[in-house]
Amino acid sequence: MRNRVPLPAMLVWALTRAALFLAAMQIIPVGHAGSFENDVSLYRDWSGVLLGGQFPDGDDKWQYPPFAALPMLAPHLLPWDYRVSFYVLALLCDLGIWLLLWRFAGEAREAGGGGGSRTGLWAWTVGAALLGPLLISRYDLMVTLVAVMALTASTDPAVRGSLIGIGLIIKVWPVALLVGLRRWRELLTGTASMLVIAVTGCGVAALVMPHALDFLTAQHDRGLQVESLAATPFALARALGWWGGFTNYQHGAMELVGTGVRTAERLSLVATPVALGLLAIWWFLAVPTARSFYDAALTAVLFLVVTSRVLSPQYLVWVVGVAAVVLTLPRTRPGPSQRPAAWLVLAATLLTGIMYPWIEEDYSWRGDLPGTLVLVARNLVLLAAAVVSFVQLWRSTRRRTGTVAARPVRIPTS
Repeated sequence: MRNRVPLPAMLVWALTRAALFLAAMQIIPVGHAGSFENDVSLYRDWSGVLLGGQFPDGDDKWQYPPFAALPMLAPHLLPWDYRVSFYVLALLCDLGIWLLLWRFAGEAREAGGGGGSRTGLWAWTVGAALLGPLLISRYDLMVTLVAVMALTASTDPAVRGSLIGIGLIIKVWPVALLVGLRRWRELLTGTASMLVIAVTGCGVAALVMPHALDFLTAQHDRGLQVESLAATPFALARALGWWGGFTNYQHGAMELVGTGVRTAERLSLVATPVALGLLAIWWFLAVPTARSFYDAALTAVLFLVVTSRVLSPQYLVWVVGVAAVVLTLPRTRPGPSQRPAAWLVLAATLLTGIMYPWIEEDYSWRGDLPGTLVLVARNLVLLAAAVVSFVQLWRSTRRRTGTVAARPVRIPTS
């Protein structure tokens, strides 16, 4: 069966991305220009330091692995000014994700997996666009492209591990995808190939340029970002007049200051290993399925996002990318699936697009109730997505006795 490009989805992608580009450039005057320009300008400044032969030193905003330099330097290869070139590069990565999902959907149909596989393509086309110009104003699209490649390009654990390693040295979060490798041999092979890429890449960077490994300690002094899940009770209490704390701009984010914040930070730091422990218990007890790699990836990334002290709006780019892959998989009947969690992710993405930057000052600087309620709603939806995702992951891989097995799903094996 020929895998034809779905022209309606491609047309919607082209129209929405053209609108995002025009809005980011303020050709469509949407205001909030600084919310889209500031990070790109920061990348440009950092690229100047990088071209000078070292990584940024003494800048508390630089918290990235050494190969984060690549998406920051790449715009210099294009003929336009840095900002336009960065947006064009981001759109190319966006298109790359779209094409990977289209290819994956076609392979799923050819494998006899059943219908509904283009849902993920539409989820990315429309869902990612819900973030507005923010989508193309951060380098997270470049990392998400690598993560989607790790999920869809090959079932070979060595290839998957290598791509995860590339993602790790650009921005650490793709390491979460290792959780879904289903058996000891797969896990060990994937982890080994990831470590070879990561250690080699970081080692070469450290030998060539000073301060390449500063990212290992850069997160130590970060506080509790107002948008994080752990900060939600403080943000709501502040808006209701029940808490006398405030926010302060530091480390490139709005962080809370006041009574109880330190305790919440510690709880957040503990929550991440607890979440990873739950995934470890699942891994040891699970009966792997063809979907496990993809489903566990969504759960792991959601766990990282909701337990982090930092929850910047661009983090939703990661989650939508993984959710789109999950929605591209064929439906399973009977049996649990990650589709409810993926739809919750899209709802959280819509709320994030409303929050930032349009009402960001309401909940960050001023602590006004209407904007804070949107933030609270977004975080509760994200928490629900994480819980639902883990429950569905557990149910879909538990040992069954005396029950009718779910219809097997054939996953692409390229």
